[in-house]
Amino acid sequence: MSPKPPQIPHWRHVYRGLLRESSYLPDPVARQYMSNYVRQSYRDYRPRVQTNSYTGPNGQFYVERRARKLLSILSRANEGYLKPLERVLMLSYGRLGRRRHALARPLFVPNSPEVPFRMILPYKLPRNWEPIPALSALIDSQAIRMGSRRDEMVGTPIIRKKPEPKGNIWNGYVSHRKVQIALRKWYDSIVKGILPPIPDQEWQTLYGLVTGTEPWELPKRRKRLAENTTNNALDAEFLVFGPEKGHTFGSYVRGRPHTITRKIMTPLWNRVLASTPRMRQDTETGKWKVSWGMPIVKAPSFRKMDSELAAAVSFFDCIDPKNGNMLQPQG
Repeated sequence: MSPKPPQIPHWRHVYRGLLRESSYLPDPVARQYMSNYVRQSYRDYRPRVQTNSYTGPNGQFYVERRARKLLSILSRANEGYLKPLERVLMLSYGRLGRRRHALARPLFVPNSPEVPFRMILPYKLPRNWEPIPALSALIDSQAIRMGSRRDEMVGTPIIRKKPEPKGNIWNGYVSHRKVQIALRKWYDSIVKGILPPIPDQEWQTLYGLVTGTEPWELPKRRKRLAENTTNNALDAEFLVFGPEKGHTFGSYVRGRPHTITRKIMTPLWNRVLASTPRMRQDTETGKWKVSWGMPIVKAPSFRKMDSELAAAVSFFDCIDPKNGNMLQPQG
């Protein structure tokens, strides 16, 4: 019996592709975060990885599908598709995904020694749980901001203040179960929608990229090797798929690629900045103050007119006072 042919290591190709696409991202924070995230993910899932994923358990299939999905998002982001590029920025700055939970963990689990890879935040409402003052200030500020600037925070679940269930119409009694259900729903909305602050250095980098004070340069891509093309018309692709079709717009149904420039990146950075808070504690009162990154809007420029010339020229000098017609310029 002849031995089985060696299997192709799928994971190695996907891993190299993820690291390669992470190094081409047009944001410095995204490049560093995505590279670390890929390495950490492969290390944590290493006991479940096998040489050939199709012979593994059912969970192996979903792990590989997640890796290939992330590779697709990174590839389309580097090609200039705006939605994948915005999603990568949101993931990198902790507005979505795992890093948002990691940044919010000190607010839910104070004095935690380390951040686990899974189950970062308690998914169930702890008994007798009350938010710490920093989290309470952030919840109130985010609830107010989402009410006034909802268009800048599209896709973020709505966060409201602590609910107070109404009592019945007879004696105003509120059952304990009703209170627990309201608190559980409120806690779930906080876990799903809270936007924690990022480290100060990353915020300064993001603000500098938006305002233009931070230097930026697009990473250079490595040149691909030339493919061996055959001039034979009866190749395998022609025999299987038939003649090649002409130019179609099928690949642009969900957006089109753009040439990544600073002009393209600035609105995306601006949107991330608008959903990124900063928190500081007042030394005198001990209260927490929350400020949000405001979009950078250039002030409109108006032309100035000489005051003496404006006094000498009347607005109606070019109009005939008898019939109201425009006078023709003379000379």
